[in-house]
Amino acid sequence: MKRYDKLVLLLLLVVFGVGGYRSISSALTPYVTFAYAEESSRSVQVKGYGIDGTIQIDENSFSFEMEDMDGKVVRVFHKGPIPQNLMEADNIVVVGKYADGGFTAQRILVKCPSKYEAQ
Repeated sequence: MKRYDKLVLLLLLVVFGVGGYRSISSALTPYVTFAYAEESSRSVQVKGYGIDGTIQIDENSFSFEMEDMDGKVVRVFHKGPIPQNLMEADNIVVVGKYADGGFTAQRILVKCPSKYEAQ
């Protein structure tokens, strides 16, 4: 193998390694509280519950209040459609950053109540 080929191969390995690390590390982000999110400058995941009656809908966005696992309530802002069953969900996970007194979510994940719960 020529020296040039080895250099190209090494460069490709580094590029794919860095890309793989970034995609895996974002998927493995642990759940944090709103207090931690407020101190962090990175994108984080916060798990909690939506508070009924707090949804406010604008033209292209909506917001709602959410209580995290420590009991702190924060307004969450999101541009995009409202997920189905947002307020009926067992858990809500918001992924984003804390800014300007609220949490701006890039993604909202909703865990719906199970269809198979005992009646």
